[in-house]
Amino acid sequence: MTLDEFDPDNFLVELNRKMANVTINPSPSDIITKASLMQWRRYLYQDDPEVCFAGVQQLRRYLTQATGSSTEHVDDLLALDILPRLRHWLSCNEHANLQFEIAWIITNIAAGDSRQTDVLVANDFIPVLTEVLKSNMTTLTVKTQSAWALSNFAGESPHLRELLLEHDSLVMVALVLQHTAQEIMEQLSESTKSVHDRVLISHHATLNDVKALTWSLSNMSRGGFLTANYWDKYVPAFNALTHCVSFDHKDIWVDSCWGLSRVMYNMHEVYSFYESVSISRELCARLSSLLEQEDLATVVPVLRCIINITSGPNEHSQSLLETDILSKLAPLTNPETPLPIRRDAFLVVSNLMASNSELVKVVSDARFIMDCVVAHIRVPGHHYNEELKEWHATVSNAYYNQNDEWKITHEALWVLCNLTNLGTDETIQTLLARHPDLNKALVHLLAHSPVPLNVCTKALDVTLNIVGRTNKIAVSVGLGCNPHLQTLEQLGLEDLLVDIRGDSSSMEVRKRIDVLRDSLMTAKITSATVSASNAATSSSTTSIAALFGLGATIAANKRRVLRGQEDGDIRFIANAVNNLSITEQ
Repeated sequence: MTLDEFDPDNFLVELNRKMANVTINPSPSDIITKASLMQWRRYLYQDDPEVCFAGVQQLRRYLTQATGSSTEHVDDLLALDILPRLRHWLSCNEHANLQFEIAWIITNIAAGDSRQTDVLVANDFIPVLTEVLKSNMTTLTVKTQSAWALSNFAGESPHLRELLLEHDSLVMVALVLQHTAQEIMEQLSESTKSVHDRVLISHHATLNDVKALTWSLSNMSRGGFLTANYWDKYVPAFNALTHCVSFDHKDIWVDSCWGLSRVMYNMHEVYSFYESVSISRELCARLSSLLEQEDLATVVPVLRCIINITSGPNEHSQSLLETDILSKLAPLTNPETPLPIRRDAFLVVSNLMASNSELVKVVSDARFIMDCVVAHIRVPGHHYNEELKEWHATVSNAYYNQNDEWKITHEALWVLCNLTNLGTDETIQTLLARHPDLNKALVHLLAHSPVPLNVCTKALDVTLNIVGRTNKIAVSVGLGCNPHLQTLEQLGLEDLLVDIRGDSSSMEVRKRIDVLRDSLMTAKITSATVSASNAATSSSTTSIAALFGLGATIAANKRRVLRGQEDGDIRFIANAVNNLSITEQ
C-alpha cells in the first residue's frame, strides 16, 4: 500500500508557476508609452512582415518594461484587439523573428491573471503554439519561447494542464527538449564529458534555450485531475528530463529533478507508464551524486525525485541501491542536517525499507543511517533522566523547533516499522543486537506527555512489530519466553499502556494497546513445557490482533510526497476522502 502525503514547508520556494520575460532597466530612449500603442497597432495590419515586425517589437517592449506584478500593461495590449492578428502571424513559420516577438508577447500575457490567460485560450493560442513546436522550419529559440508561453498556461490551473495534454503540448515540448539534448551530447567529444557522463553546454544561446525548455517542461508536468488517463503523454516528458539531469548546470538539473518528481508522483501505480520507461542505472548514479551538493537547498528536488521513484515498484528501489546512494544519504540523516532535508532523507530510507526482505537487509546494514534512525527515537529538545524517569528540556535547536523535530521522530519510526515488518528474522535480530536500548527508547518516548498522536501510533506500531516478530523468533529457537517481552515488562510498559489508553480517545491507539497488553500478559504465563508456552504466546497474539482488525505485525507502506502547492490527480483526492478520520489536534 502507498500513502499520499501533502505537507507544505517553507524551506524552499518551488519553481514559479508562471514567469514573465521582462526587460531589465530599459533606457529612457527605449521606453514605449501607452499613447503610442495605436500607432504601433497599425503596423500589424500591413502585409509586409518587416513592417509588422517593427510594430510587434514595440508592443512587446511595452509589455516587457512593466514592473512588479502589475497587469495594467497586459490590459492595455488586450484593449487593442490584436490577438487574431497575432495568431495569424504566429502561424507563419517562415518569419522566425516575427514569431519570436509574438511568442514573447503571449508569454507575458499568459503570465498575467486568470482572466487574461482565459482570453488567450479563447483565441486558440494553445494549438497554434503547439504547431510552432512541431514545425521543422522555425528556430530553436522560437520553439523555446513558445514552450515558455505554454508553460504559463500550465501554471494557471489543472484544467488548462489537461487541455495542454489533449493538444499534445507536453509531448511536443518534451520532444523538442530531448532532440536538443541528444544533439548536444552527440556533438560533444568524450574528452569534454565529466567522470559521470555529465556534460557542459558551451554555446550560450543553446544553454539558455535548454534552461527555459527544462523549466517549461517541469512546470507543465504538474498534475491535473485525470492525470493517469494521459500516461502515454508523460513518457516523453520523463525521457527528456532524464536526459537533462546529466547536464552539469545547476538550473537545468534542479528543474529536471522537480519535473521527474512530479511525473513519478502523477504516474504512481500507472503500470503502463512503468512498463514504458526505464529507471536506468545512469539516472540513479546521477541522482546519488547530486546528493553531495554543498548548497543543501539544491538537494531538496533531488530527494523529492528519489522519494517518488522509491514509492514505485521494488525494481526502482533496487536500481537505486545498486549505486552508492546509501553512503550519500547517510550524512543527510545526521541530527545536524537542516530539518526538511533530514526528514526527506528519512522518507527515502523508509520507502527503501518497504520494498522486500533482500533490500531491507541492504539498507539495515548501513550502520550510520540506522544509528541515526534509532538516535531520533526521542523527545525533541529533551534528555531522559534515568534516575527521575522523566524527560527534561534542554536549550537546543531541537527544543525551539520541536514541532518540526517531531516530524523527524515520526519518520524514524516509519523506518523501523517497515523494517520490523519486512525484514527477515536475522535482520530483526541484528537490529536489536546492534541497538539493545531500542525497546527502552520506545518506552521512554511513549511515557512522555503529550506525544503527538501520529508519533504515539507509530511508536506503538514499532513496539507491536517487535513483539510479534520476536515472539515468532522465540518459538523458532525453542525459547520458553520472549526476552524482549520481559524487557518491556521490566520497563513498566504494561502500566504505561493502561495510562495511555485511559488518556487517548483514538481507536487506532486503543487497538494497538489492547494487542500489546495481551502479549505482555501471555508472557507471564508459565507452561508445563516450553512448546506449550510457545504455542500459547504465539497464537494469543495473532488471534487478538485479528480480533481488532490488525495483523500480527503492522504492514509496511511506501509513501510519496510533494511538499508544495501541487494539484493532485482525482485518484489521490478519492484516496484522501476514503481515508478521512477525525483525530485529536
